[in-house]
Amino acid sequence: MKRRTAIKIVALSALAPKLGAAGHGLCDSNAGTAWSASNYKLRFFTQEENGLLDQLMEMIIPADDHSPGAHAAQVGLFADLMVSTSSAAVQKQWRDGLKQMQEEARRSSLREALAKSAAHEGQAASDLERFFTILKQMTVNGYYTSAIGIHQDLQYQGNTYLSAFPGCALQELPTSPARKQGEKTRELPQGVLRNLSHEQEDRITQSRRDLAT
Repeated sequence: MKRRTAIKIVALSALAPKLGAAGHGLCDSNAGTAWSASNYKLRFFTQEENGLLDQLMEMIIPADDHSPGAHAAQVGLFADLMVSTSSAAVQKQWRDGLKQMQEEARRSSLREALAKSAAHEGQAASDLERFFTILKQMTVNGYYTSAIGIHQDLQYQGNTYLSAFPGCALQELPTSPARKQGEKTRELPQGVLRNLSHEQEDRITQSRRDLAT
C-alpha cells in the first residue's frame, strides 16, 4: 500500500479537526469545510522555519499524478496558525523539533533525517521521533482540511440534490417451513378440532395465539 493511500485511510477514519475561533479569520466562507491561506502572514514560525516545515510536510504528503501535495495546499501555514494559538510548551516542542531535524539533516540529508525520525513510529522514544508524530498529524490535519485535500485528493463533491428518489422493487421473502406449517394450522377448519383430544386442541389453540403475536 502506498504511503499516500495509507494516510488517506487514516484521515477518513479518524480525522476530526477542530479549528476553533482562531481559524475563522483564515477560512474562506465560500470553501465550505476547507480552509484557505489567502493573505495569511506568519504568526509564529520564522521564514526559515516555515521553509523547512514546508519541505518536511511535502515529503510526508507529496504531489502525485492524482493531486498536489502539502506544499501546494500550504499546510505549513495551517501549522503556523495552530501552533501560534497553542501553549508555550507546544510551541517549544515545535521549535526544538525543527531545530533537531535541521541538525540531523546536516549529517546526511533532510529526507534521511525525516526517515530516521519516522523509523519507530508508534513507539517513539526520542524527542526527534516524538516530533515526527506531531508533525505527521499536523500535516494530515492541514492537508485534509484544505481545498486541495478535500476536493482534489478525496474528490468530495458536497451534498447533492436528488430530483427523484430511486425506488427499489419489493421481493417477497421465501416462506420458511415453520411459517408454512403455522399458516396451515391457522387455516384448519373448526370442525377438525372436534375429533382431537382436549390436550391436542389446547396445543393448537396456543400455537395460533403464538403465531398471532
